[in-house]
Formats: sequence, structure tokens, C-alpha cells
Amino acid sequence: MAVLESPSIVLRAIDFGESDRVITMLARTLGCVSALARGARKSQKRFSGGLGLCAMGTAAFRERGGSELLTLERFELSDQHASLSGDVLRMAHAAYAAELLSKLCAPRQSEPGCFDLMKAFLDVLETNGPGAASLRVFELALLDQLGFAPVLDASAVCGRDDLSVGSEIDARWSPERGGIVCLGCGGRGRSMRPIVRLALVRYASSSLSEIAGDKDEIRPDVAAGCRDAMAEIIASHVSAPLRSLEFLAKMESTLPGAAES
Repeated sequence: MAVLESPSIVLRAIDFGESDRVITMLARTLGCVSALARGARKSQKRFSGGLGLCAMGTAAFRERGGSELLTLERFELSDQHASLSGDVLRMAHAAYAAELLSKLCAPRQSEPGCFDLMKAFLDVLETNGPGAASLRVFELALLDQLGFAPVLDASAVCGRDDLSVGSEIDARWSPERGGIVCLGCGGRGRSMRPIVRLALVRYASSSLSEIAGDKDEIRPDVAAGCRDAMAEIIASHVSAPLRSLEFLAKMESTLPGAAES
């Protein structure tokens, strides 16, 4: 069987047997794939010691007859993102982004935009450190790439786009209906303050490089509103709670000076 090569990012690694590992990767041309790396816990030659979380390089896969699980023949490391291992909060953000990709990306469906987005996020994480704004931009950009982007600048039900920004409450947040709905559409959904909705609109229109260089501080209550809204819309697209989200919350609650994410 032919060997399939692609730039890849390690999303997860699970020990298997005495010396093997099952690796989940986001391959730029192959999509989200899982592969058996035989002898990965012993071999430094074929895998360059580079199968840690969010390691990036060129992976060579081989199909395994009758199995969805590929064989990872080799992995040539290009970037280990070494700063992640030395900073627990950076690692928590990276782990969350990796789990999002593994849960939201369909298996074996090429998603080059998602690969490039994750690469850009890891670069920002290394250069600028973890931040709530970059995490919101990543989440919204990922949902957009996959066709799950919430409607933020108009009612997802009726299309009304003249939502007031002067009133205390101008819209409801309804993930099951696609995002923002105006009060006239009624139905279920919780109230969302205009300042939170506008912050999400801004994040949705920003790139990671733009937001990383933005030194404006967002109010803690607004940051919390954005975080909760994104957690709700993401939860509507995954089948089980994200384990990394619990780890991220724990790290932020125990580390002095950690930014609200």
C-alpha cells in the first residue's frame, strides 16, 4: 500500500501495549486521522522523539487493510513548540485547541484551513503567551472553517440586523437556533448584553495576528460573557464534555495572575 505523506500536528497520543502509541493527528491533506505508531515509546529514529502534544512535522502514513487506524511509518519533526512544556497555562490552551480539533473535525476529511489555523494559534501562543482574546478568535475561526459559525450580527431566525446597542438587553443567545436571535423572535435562549455580543462580533472579524498585538483590555465581566457563550455553542456540536476545558479552568483558578480564558 502506498505511503501517504502530509504536514501534521499531533493532537493526542495514547500508550498502547508495551511500546506502541496510538496517535491522533491533524494532517493538512488528510484531515483528522488516528494511526498506530509501532515502537514509538522506544524508537528515536523513525519518530525523532517528537510525538508530544502539538508537535508539528511531516508524517508518513500507511493504510492498514480493513482498519480505520492507519500505521504511522515515521514522523519528521519540524517544530516541537518547546515553550508549551515549560508553561502549564500555555499547555492548557494548546490542549484545549487540540481537543476541539479532534472532536469537531470529521475523520479523514481534508481541512487545510483548520491546519493553518492551528499552526497560527500555536505560533501566537508561543510568541505572545495565552490570552482569552486569542482563544475566542481561534474558537470562532474554527467554527467558521467547519461551517458551524454562529450568527452574531443579525437575528439567526428572522435576519433582523438593526439590533439596538443602547438598551441593556437587545438579543438572546440561542445556540440551538444558530446564535443571536432578536427579542421579537421569542422562544428559548438567555439574554445577552450588547457589549458581549459586540465583543464576539469583533473577535469573529479579527485574525489571530491582529488580536495578539491588541493591548486593549476587555472587562472581566465581558470576557466571562464571551467565554460562556462560546462554551455553549461548542457544547452543541460535541457529543461529550471537553476534558481539557476542565483542566484549563483549574489552571486559571490556581495560577496567580492567570488571564480569564
